[in-house]
Amino acid sequence: MNCLARAQVRMRAMQRARIDSRWRSRVCASRFAHPAFAAIVTLTLCLLVTLFVQAQQAPDGETAFVCPMHPDYTLDIAGSCPRCGMALVRGAPFDVRDYGLELTTVPAVVQPGKPARWQFHISHPGTGERILKFETVHERQFHLFVISQDMTHFQHIHPELQPDGTWVMDVMVPKAGYYKVLSDFLPAGGASQFIARPLVTAGYKGNFADDSARLTIDTTNTQTVDDLTAKVSYDPAPFIAGLYGHLQFDLTDTATGQPVADLQTYLGAFGHTHIMSEDLNEYVHSHSLDIVPGGQDDEDVPQFLIPPGADLEKLRGGPRVIFDGLMPKPGRYRAWTQFRRHDKVHTFVTTFEVRER
Repeated sequence: MNCLARAQVRMRAMQRARIDSRWRSRVCASRFAHPAFAAIVTLTLCLLVTLFVQAQQAPDGETAFVCPMHPDYTLDIAGSCPRCGMALVRGAPFDVRDYGLELTTVPAVVQPGKPARWQFHISHPGTGERILKFETVHERQFHLFVISQDMTHFQHIHPELQPDGTWVMDVMVPKAGYYKVLSDFLPAGGASQFIARPLVTAGYKGNFADDSARLTIDTTNTQTVDDLTAKVSYDPAPFIAGLYGHLQFDLTDTATGQPVADLQTYLGAFGHTHIMSEDLNEYVHSHSLDIVPGGQDDEDVPQFLIPPGADLEKLRGGPRVIFDGLMPKPGRYRAWTQFRRHDKVHTFVTTFEVRER
């Protein structure tokens, strides 16, 4: 008989308590010894234990096909995401727990301006077992972002998986300070993970409050990085917190001013962007939309910029590249958007405001 059943039997076996003026002076002293109180405590503890166990148990049996970039889109069968065109992968998208992530460095305290060996260990949130298998999402199994507290330094890199499940990479940060380290990966059979860890280097003598980012919104919508010039626009303008928006780049050749049509794919798409809030708490990792704009919602077969099975190294794109993202709260955000042309990655930095809904 479980504890809930025992408590119910005990409650049925008790006589009704009659409390009158003769008992009132003794109730406070005796209530903890009363069988009714003991039964209520037993029942309450059983309920609490049951709720705790249920909260800790993952819905591991609830699997679905899910978009790695839009984890809110799921299907019972294989297919493609209608928002970005990515192939759906089988996982556990309804398991909202963070996986365990341990970041260690050699040396233990990172020296600015010197390479350090960064190591990541991923473990299952329920069993604690080390994860050895991961899904490939946009040509990589692990996307790592390193952002300085003042948001002037950005790295997008990819650690290598070792046979024992350790992810390893040599990383160098340019100056002393606090950095946000963001790990983006999809465990095989699990849910998409986007986990942040802090890193403070040797020689940092400032304080976090004074050194926090104070972003300035862009005053021009045109930027040039080497041989690429971008005109940036937002839809809606400005972005609205809690709603999906589009970040659009119209790219031209810097020397000729002509629209480019020779963008190369970068990580399986024609562009990549990482968006971060000023307080370093909210972030969006997005790749360019792969659906040809202007199609009808009721079309049976969507048109893709990158057809399934295409040779990515032979494809060329441009001049317009569109990203989507949802900024959860109002404030100022910075986006690092990357394109590949002539075998070189170009990074554009844009800063914008998100308004209250």
